[in-house]
Amino acid sequence: MNLFCVFPRRTENIIITPPRAGDDEHLFTLFSDLRVAGCLYPIPIPFTRAHARAMLREAKDEADALLNEIRSLDTEHVDNCPKFVGGCPVKCVREVRKDGTDVFIGYITVHRGVYADVQDEIECQIVVEENNRKTVGDPSIRWSFRNVLLPSYHGQGIMTAAISQIVHAWIVPRMNGRYIAVFTFSGNTGSERVLEKNGFVRMAVLEIAIRGEKRKVNHMEWRLQAA
Repeated sequence: MNLFCVFPRRTENIIITPPRAGDDEHLFTLFSDLRVAGCLYPIPIPFTRAHARAMLREAKDEADALLNEIRSLDTEHVDNCPKFVGGCPVKCVREVRKDGTDVFIGYITVHRGVYADVQDEIECQIVVEENNRKTVGDPSIRWSFRNVLLPSYHGQGIMTAAISQIVHAWIVPRMNGRYIAVFTFSGNTGSERVLEKNGFVRMAVLEIAIRGEKRKVNHMEWRLQAA
């Protein structure tokens, strides 16, 4: 299945695809840059090639499983309504060159919700487990995503368009996603602005411990508005 997200005209040379063999080296380049890794608290620092290989292996296993599930579901259903799946197989943002080749420039992962806003450890574990037990397609699931872009591509509207495509071309129609919570470091105004352009609202500024240091984090949320 040649599955990818196509972008609007302003960024029409950008696509999002499933991970490919060999993307581990691109992931290493992306996440070993401290300007990137320093903005993502779940990422180990320093980020090594071993981390990149493990990240790609996990991402590719998930994407391949989802693609197989999608093929099966789309073959079985007879109406025009796709069956829901529990994830997003397209993760890798790529720039398409004039000769038809493409270059890896960013990465987006969609997953069940992060609850950094629930700071009591036991309570957080309870709500995470409750969210994880919900069946695929349940509109009350809290979803989250993490997104990064090579610094040389910042300021071009690429990630704003990428998030819009992931949300409206995949999370909503293929996952029945209605509720997304995302957390960004306070002071990362670029990421906050990208989210605001996509309809996310800042709910709170939290102070949480990250790598042994207290950091301020923006809690941003998006909910599908009723038509």
